[in-house]
Amino acid sequence: MGPIKIQSPVKGEWSFMNPPGHHPDAKDFVAVNDKGTPYDWFKILRHLVYKLSVTETYAWEKEVFSPFEGVVLKVENTMPDRSGLNLFRDLFKGLVLAPRNGKSDIGYFLGNYVVIESPEGILALFAHLRQGSIVVGEGDNIEGCELLGQVGNSGNTIQPHLHFQLMKERDLSQATPIPFVLESCQVINNGVWRSESSKLPRNYERFRV
Repeated sequence: MGPIKIQSPVKGEWSFMNPPGHHPDAKDFVAVNDKGTPYDWFKILRHLVYKLSVTETYAWEKEVFSPFEGVVLKVENTMPDRSGLNLFRDLFKGLVLAPRNGKSDIGYFLGNYVVIESPEGILALFAHLRQGSIVVGEGDNIEGCELLGQVGNSGNTIQPHLHFQLMKERDLSQATPIPFVLESCQVINNGVWRSESSKLPRNYERFRV
């Protein structure tokens, strides 16, 4: 079976910013500007020293949508967001503390999240959503492109982003991401946007939907 074709779970201009060691079939959607950065480039020092607010990133509170019709299996909507960003602290937490402390608590990694299942038995996971933003409930039947919630900074993150993956297993601690492509998007090449279908942009490649 080839990659599963889905509608994009986000709208606007984005880039995949998967860190080292991240599963290649799970994607971190990060909203970016025309320079491909998640916030104004001159704010990087403030990110390093805990002076950058989540509200200064482009991904914060961006809407998240269902990529297909299905039923909502699981919702977590109560995990707090970290309002201040500190790159060194958050990297240490993610690389050192998370493997040690998060094994028995999936919420430690995912923060606020939604899991939906398609009629074909494919599950989609949306993680790191904003606390209180999720507008669907467990057992709800939903349509493709239906609003689910907003991007937040809950769970194991270094900045606001949407962690998205498809899978077949219901046990999130054992799930293996499976490949997907976007039904349609535009990718920039040498300053020119070109339309693509059934494509997955490369890591750090700017695309828009």
